[in-house]
Amino acid sequence: MTNAWAHYVNSNNLLSELRALTKNYPFSSECLDEAKWQVIGDPASTRSWNYCWLVLTKIRKEGLIATHARQLAVKPAMWGGRTPTAAGVEKLATACVAEWTRALDQLLRNWTTPPSLTGR
Repeated sequence: MTNAWAHYVNSNNLLSELRALTKNYPFSSECLDEAKWQVIGDPASTRSWNYCWLVLTKIRKEGLIATHARQLAVKPAMWGGRTPTAAGVEKLATACVAEWTRALDQLLRNWTTPPSLTGR
């Protein structure tokens, strides 16, 4: 089962599922990639056999959504090459955070009990 979850995450199936849930503001692949790297480097990641759950909980615990939503919102490409206003950046970042958080919560609700080796 461990290999199945690793394949699901690493073959972009998790990203595709997150993006299917975030139609207005597609989920950040950079956010997901950062979470994967953090899980790989985290000695506590051995607490679960479920790589998907570890990645999703890492996104939540480390506040990666807010960080990456802000990084996305300041990119001129998001504004048609124009320099965005501070208010525009905040509005876009807030919208991304709301939509991405809903998607993350929706996926995490599949595990009412953490799929951990210790049960916690």
